Amino acid sequence: MPMELNDILFTPHSDAGISDNAVLAQHENFIENGKFSNASALLENASFFKGFRASFLNSLQNKIRKLQLYLLNEFVASPDEFYSDTEPTEEEMNGKTIWVQPWN
Repeated sequence: MPMELNDILFTPHSDAGISDNAVLAQHENFIENGKFSNASALLENASFFKGFRASFLNSLQNKIRKLQLYLLNEFVASPDEFYSDTEPTEEEMNGKTIWVQPWN
């Protein structure tokens, strides 16, 4: 499966501002009291998608992972190897004989 630009395209995120203070104070209170699910739900219900949330960091991690696999297949793999996180389809193998799952 070839990598496409959309696989690694980065969309900038805005940081929180003074107008977000009420939501952030409530969020911080939940975190301090160990109510992590409530803290996450508060941000979702308030449609607050600013700052560095876990979903943003996970998205970055996934983009880096896709880029790593692309680079492995493009520049490291021998002609009969295919690097992938998941078992590839016959189409993805495209004549290759060895599937390499580098890490999980």
